Formats: sequence, structure tokens, C-alpha cells
Amino acid sequence: MTSTKLVQQLAPALIKAQSAVIAVAVIYGLYTLNKMYRAGDKLAEQATAPLGQAWSDVAAWAGGYQPVELTSLVIQPWYLDDYNRISQDAWNVLYKAPEYQSLLNALFDDRFLKTKYTHLIGRPITKGDL
Repeated sequence: MTSTKLVQQLAPALIKAQSAVIAVAVIYGLYTLNKMYRAGDKLAEQATAPLGQAWSDVAAWAGGYQPVELTSLVIQPWYLDDYNRISQDAWNVLYKAPEYQSLLNALFDDRFLKTKYTHLIGRPITKGDL
């Protein structure tokens, strides 16, 4: 084989290899840029979080925001069926509040309102009522 034939056969192979190397370099470059962007985004989030919270607090104060306060437990008539059994939905919602759990356990027996507490329907209930 002569050197000219060898060069002629080698040139296309080198061009293909060069294209592959360029493609790998571009992909790696994009990957590295993506990692840098994510790191910068996370850093910016950490740096601006206190300012964002402060802005939120000032906006809430200026808008007259008042935190929600839990009121006394009230067993509304529409929570109960004809047999004074509380609906599953009402029970689940009320039972989520830890402050109501002991009251609900005292007032109900298997989700049925105890007869001695029927006078409390529609009224605010405290531990003193039990």
C-alpha cells in the first residue's frame, strides 16, 4: 500500500473521529453549564430567601393580615345524621386539630353523639361543658 492511498483512506476516518469528538465536547459543555446554572440557582435561592420572607411579612402586616386562630369546637347540626352520627368527612376534618381530639373522644362513641351531650349541638364546646 502506498502512502498516498493510506492518507486517502485515513482522511475520512479522521474527519468522522473529529466530528465525534466535537459532539462529545459540546454535550459535556452543555452538561457542565447545566450543573453551574443549578448551583447558581440554588445559591441565589438561599441568598434571597430571607429577603423574600421579610417582604412577605411586611406585605401581610400592611394588608392587615391576622393569623388564623382555632376557635372552640362547635358540632353543627348538619354534621350529624338523624341518629346523631357525625359524618366521616366532618369527623376527619375536626379530628385533624389536636385541640379537638380529646373533646371528640369524650363527646362521641363510635361517631355517635352521646345522648347526654345533644344539648351542645350548635354551641361552642369547651372541656368545662363535659
